[in-house]
Amino acid sequence: MTILFADRSERGKLRFTGEQRAWFLHQVLTQAFEDAAPGEARDAALITVHGRMRAFMETIATDDSILMHFEPELLRTLPAELERYVFATRVGISDVTDELGLVLVVGDRWQDLVASSGSIVAAHPTSSLGVDAGYVWVERGGVAGILDLLSGSGAETTSEDELEALRISHGVPRWGREMDDKTFPQEAGVDSTAVRYDKGCYLGQEAMAKIHFRGKVNRRLAVLESSSPLEPGAEVRAEDLKVGNVTSAAADKALALVRYTLQAGARVDAGGVPATVAS
Repeated sequence: MTILFADRSERGKLRFTGEQRAWFLHQVLTQAFEDAAPGEARDAALITVHGRMRAFMETIATDDSILMHFEPELLRTLPAELERYVFATRVGISDVTDELGLVLVVGDRWQDLVASSGSIVAAHPTSSLGVDAGYVWVERGGVAGILDLLSGSGAETTSEDELEALRISHGVPRWGREMDDKTFPQEAGVDSTAVRYDKGCYLGQEAMAKIHFRGKVNRRLAVLESSSPLEPGAEVRAEDLKVGNVTSAAADKALALVRYTLQAGARVDAGGVPATVAS
């Protein structure tokens, strides 16, 4: 597979420092952090006491901090929401969006291609596309050097449209598309990687436990396939009943949040376009 890369430095970025940084994130996010070793990456979510999502993020622990990145639109709300829970905790939260760059590298040799660069702050694998890929953190001034290094090594630049098509074809949810403030992590299927059910109390823990151990959610993430282009926002209907909506689309494939009872193989109508539930 050809190695692909894209500059995603526009993503929001926070740095957590201080001796209680891991403890703090452990208390407010769905993921466990107190046992995270330097170099270890973990997905996480911020949820309400009722279990609905407020944000989804990727993190990596370093020797002296925890770095976090997320969709750019969350910069308007996420830093302030996290600050609300600091109280007397010995943690510092810094917005490093303009200070650090972020390059996405796609392909099973992505780590080998960037290993020779001395300007890397951190690097970690990402499951955001459903294929082997990783994010490389660098100082803003070093972004051009990383891009040149990748290009000189035979990697090819890719567009956001191409990355979206890859993500959609592998059924991976994204904040602002399949996840928003009305979504439960279980609906988007991110609870398998971003929620630790075996850790202690955290914000929204009771709601997560109830859904996981005693209940269910009414929607699930599905991949749709069609012989014609599909459109985001299209209403999905089965047997003349509304069963969901298309959330992302790329040509003849789409993601949709649909009723949990809708099984793979079902035939549906997506905004007037015949489609099949692939998974």
